[in-house]
Amino acid sequence: MTLFSKALPLRACTRLSAFTLISSLLSLPAIASDELNSITVTANRMPTENALAPTTVITREQIEKLQINDLPTLLSRTTGVDMARNGGLGNSTSLFVRGSNSDHVLVLVDGVKWFSATSGGSALQHFPVQLIDRIEIVRGPRSGVYGSEAIGGVIQIFTRKGHEGEIKPFFSIAAGTKNTQTASAGVSGGTKNTKYNLSYSHLSSNGIDVRETTDPDHDGYRNNSLSFNVQHKITDDWQVGTTLLRTQGRAYYDGSGNPSSKVVEQVVGVNTSISINDSWLTSFTLSESRDKSQAYANNIAGNDFNTRHRTISWLNTLSLNEKNKLNLGIDLDNDRVDGAYDYRETSRDNHAVFASWQGQANIHDWMISARYDDNEAFGDETTGTAEWGMSVTDDIRFVASAGTAFKAPTFNQLYAPDFGWFVGNPDLDAEKSKNYGIGLQSTPSWGTWSVNLYKNKVRDLLSFQGNTYVNVDEAEIKGIEFDASTQLSGWDVNFNAAILDPEDTDTGNTLARRARQLANINLDHAINHQWSVGGSLKLRGKSYDNASNTNRLGGYGLVDLRVAYQFKPEWTVRLTGENMLNKDYQTADTYNSLGRTVMLSLSYQP
Repeated sequence: MTLFSKALPLRACTRLSAFTLISSLLSLPAIASDELNSITVTANRMPTENALAPTTVITREQIEKLQINDLPTLLSRTTGVDMARNGGLGNSTSLFVRGSNSDHVLVLVDGVKWFSATSGGSALQHFPVQLIDRIEIVRGPRSGVYGSEAIGGVIQIFTRKGHEGEIKPFFSIAAGTKNTQTASAGVSGGTKNTKYNLSYSHLSSNGIDVRETTDPDHDGYRNNSLSFNVQHKITDDWQVGTTLLRTQGRAYYDGSGNPSSKVVEQVVGVNTSISINDSWLTSFTLSESRDKSQAYANNIAGNDFNTRHRTISWLNTLSLNEKNKLNLGIDLDNDRVDGAYDYRETSRDNHAVFASWQGQANIHDWMISARYDDNEAFGDETTGTAEWGMSVTDDIRFVASAGTAFKAPTFNQLYAPDFGWFVGNPDLDAEKSKNYGIGLQSTPSWGTWSVNLYKNKVRDLLSFQGNTYVNVDEAEIKGIEFDASTQLSGWDVNFNAAILDPEDTDTGNTLARRARQLANINLDHAINHQWSVGGSLKLRGKSYDNASNTNRLGGYGLVDLRVAYQFKPEWTVRLTGENMLNKDYQTADTYNSLGRTVMLSLSYQP
């Protein structure tokens, strides 16, 4: 059993369709995109306008419009992001960015690293969409500024923030298919010096029958979440703040004894930033993320896992001049594991230093980064990223990039006790990658478009052999991505697509549970200042459930429809339907997916 499976090279017809699609995109009469012409902070770990790295931004307005209550589903509607799920809401979910492993993407919440030290991934299925203000998705390696995990990319989630002015309450309620109910409420406000936000959300659903191989039943899900954020300006040059997110969920799944899993996901951070002078901004962050889960059968608690990741960060942003900035930083990380099992090691430290240079001269701009990590579990790693952009014309920019990245082995892979069928291997090395890419980004007067090509080679991949993991597998992932949006006859049209070749270089097979074709189309139209309508189409090609590619999962298309009525400036009623053609499909063998669902919601937002 290998961690990766392998893919056949892209066929001539696939290449032809890619070039045809490029030609079609370049001929669109009017295109506008949310990906360009925006200030982002995730790509370079400092505020950046028009980042060179391919970046997608999801705003609160877009979340409200789409009315998707599940974060993995929302993310899977963006460029180059694929998803596989073991059932319905709250069940185990894998997210693949540019075809890389599900634990090869770093997830941040308000700047805090969030993942499980035992499994290596982030439990995105439990994150409350109602409490999100903005999401930034960076595709491509980012270990040069963030360290481990950032092989496929980085996803940063920003929770709701406060504002200067009077207190503004907000809330929403919704009900729909499978007795699914959601509710959220909160208050935000502040003064010139202090801004705050307090938010709460609830989601419950009777769910679907998770697996087709057992007796039919409903496997439900419950989630309650709280978010708090405050920022205070002590002086004009000194600011402090804190953020808290806590979500508690319980997901049921098939098996004897009505099994379920209770989870707690928590992120806490305290930060301060000081402007030493006009050219030097220094900031400190102390943060902790927690991932805790406990199994239940017949309502009796069973084995539990509890991991914590703590970080102290010191960043210094130096403005050399108007067009050149240096970012220098130190990260001190500690992972700790508690629970029912006696791991051979329960704690490990990682110390890192990094530097990056963001600059511009005439028609050229660039970002160069380098980082050194010293991990007491597997040794040291040096990674980096080099990106260069050139303005071909006033509205077209060519970008070339190269980068290295790594993923640290998990506590399960390194230190798991001897279960007989499995035991940890403390001699494991980190998984490593080299990535190359080129692209075109354009912002003409009539809109925007972008095309990106990349090649990512990953070595020392962990493969399960005998009763442990060893570093033997290799994979090569090649792909091309498209983004476009336009206004046609009053309709907002957004389109993204990805064609990729995720291959296990040892066997030639396609990596398990990854589709080679992905596409999304969104159409929205404001009929007047009160009524709006819209629809989405998601297309996903075939995939394989196993490394040997003997178990094929068919491709599918999903149609979503939506209508909204804003009967007062602060009040909106929305009717949303997902998978309206009731498509029967699977992203993991024997695990069912949601059929047609309809939700009616009412929201108040001053």
